[in-house]
Amino acid sequence: MGFDIQELRGMASDSRLGRLWRWGRSPWALGAVLRAPEALSPAAAAEKLFPEFPLGAAETSRLELLNNSQFYEELNRKLVLKRRRRTNCSGWNELLYILVRFAKPRIVLETGVFDGISSAVILQALEDLQHGTLVSIDLPARHPVAGSTDRMIERTLPSGASPGWVVPDYLRHRFRLVEGDSRQWLPKLLAEYPQIDIFFHDSLHTFEHQHFEYTTAWPHIPDGGLLLSDDIFFNSAFHDFCNKHGREYVHTDGFGAMRK
Repeated sequence: MGFDIQELRGMASDSRLGRLWRWGRSPWALGAVLRAPEALSPAAAAEKLFPEFPLGAAETSRLELLNNSQFYEELNRKLVLKRRRRTNCSGWNELLYILVRFAKPRIVLETGVFDGISSAVILQALEDLQHGTLVSIDLPARHPVAGSTDRMIERTLPSGASPGWVVPDYLRHRFRLVEGDSRQWLPKLLAEYPQIDIFFHDSLHTFEHQHFEYTTAWPHIPDGGLLLSDDIFFNSAFHDFCNKHGREYVHTDGFGAMRK
């Protein structure tokens, strides 16, 4: 694998070196890490994907999330009880919230729930829109899952807890959760919901599994819809998929977003 002098010089940037340190130790991710666009702030990333929105709208939306005391109080009440910590919804969760607000989706389909922090962020955005449903698939992590929860600080669900346990009660009327393997359930749910406005991968982070999910969901995303993925530097699946379809993507904290 060869890289030209400009790519090597680009590695000197703090963000590029940070990605190499965090993700580049895997040879399957190295090409994606080096060739990825520079990381953007949540507001800047959303503005790049949705240039039709006025400047400042993304930051306004981000601040609406930060100022939602009910949302954070409910998350923290549950997290302190079971995880003995408070939530951190900064960075890519802020971008996720802004993108849902901008996209105004009818259906968001998510794979991988675990505690449910990102599910809660999506649901809060839908609630603020007064529109839309989140449909989620999760194979409960009763034990560490190789290629997924084994890389997390908290590698299993709390004892007795179900996926999405942290989602505030006032948001659950927009939430449909299916427990099982996405290889089984994703095609079934896409038959039930033939058009999804946003697809969000956050389940098993292997190249084969991510490629399966992206490829399966892609025909069901309309023009202008979003393909989102967490942990895009675990391997090159997201980078390769976007490149194959000729789409640029943005990323924040290892979370990637591409607009169809």
